[in-house]
Amino acid sequence: MQTIKPFLLATALCSLSLGANAADEAYSATYGSCMDASQGVTAKMLDCIAAETKLQDARLNREYQAAMQAQKAWQPQLRAVQRHWIKYRDADCAFVGSLTGGSIDSLNRASCYLEKTAQRADELARLGPQDR
Repeated sequence: MQTIKPFLLATALCSLSLGANAADEAYSATYGSCMDASQGVTAKMLDCIAAETKLQDARLNREYQAAMQAQKAWQPQLRAVQRHWIKYRDADCAFVGSLTGGSIDSLNRASCYLEKTAQRADELARLGPQDR
């Protein structure tokens, strides 16, 4: 069982980094410079991630409202899917943030939450008005 834990950790970290490149494009310009300035200090990195997550969550909410307006016939389904997605994101990121039992868990969880939020905002943007 001990050999499985490092494998799971490596797999989870790889999956986080694979999606990060796509999500990076949606991140604010200040996020990268904030992370660079953090110099790898966990508390500072968490502050950067929290600030960017707040921005991405606001973007997600704007895109959700735009999608709801653009997809009036599908509003009940979109609402249900969004509620399920929130539960999925929260559960998945809680899992990712519990794999090592170490201090990296908080970074993994916060990064997961940020990445998934930005990706979902991108998905919702494709459902919104196409004239933007």
